[in-house]
Amino acid sequence: MKSLMVITLGLLMQLASAQEFKVQPSNSKLSVTGTSTLHDWECVVETFKGSITAQIENNQIVAIDKFNFQFQVEDLKSGKSAMDKKTYEALKEKKNPVISYRGNAVKINDHTATFSGTMNIAGTKKELTTKVKIDYSNGKISLSGKKDFKLTDFNVEPPTAMFGTIKTGDEVAIHYNLQLNK
Repeated sequence: MKSLMVITLGLLMQLASAQEFKVQPSNSKLSVTGTSTLHDWECVVETFKGSITAQIENNQIVAIDKFNFQFQVEDLKSGKSAMDKKTYEALKEKKNPVISYRGNAVKINDHTATFSGTMNIAGTKKELTTKVKIDYSNGKISLSGKKDFKLTDFNVEPPTAMFGTIKTGDEVAIHYNLQLNK
């Protein structure tokens, strides 16, 4: 009976130290960059959401139990409406309006972490691992980094314009600098 109480108390203590932090879009930046035969391009995501559940001990992150991030395809903005329309079509926005990343494992090493999870783009899910710079200060978490991948890995045909004379490159990168608060 005593061992059951000790185990229960230990589990409750772990749960008590786990805290949920939510992305603060107004203090964060999320963008996608790539190339084309005409010029390099960037789409900024102004509206997005996400959260992580982290265990904090001695003012340090010791574990991340859950994490997820998502945004609407239509929130990708290049500043050029024609390019945006082509992007939405390529990403099959009408059928798959959300791009998401849901975590399944995190390894933390000082101020870096390796996030492993499932990225869902245009209805295709792929396992992606990314290195993340991570910081905890004043009750807030900062996550920053970049992840390169190919559009065709997600069954997305790189957009073209002007009857195929302008072609978007297959390789793109998601850049993120996320600020999370309780």
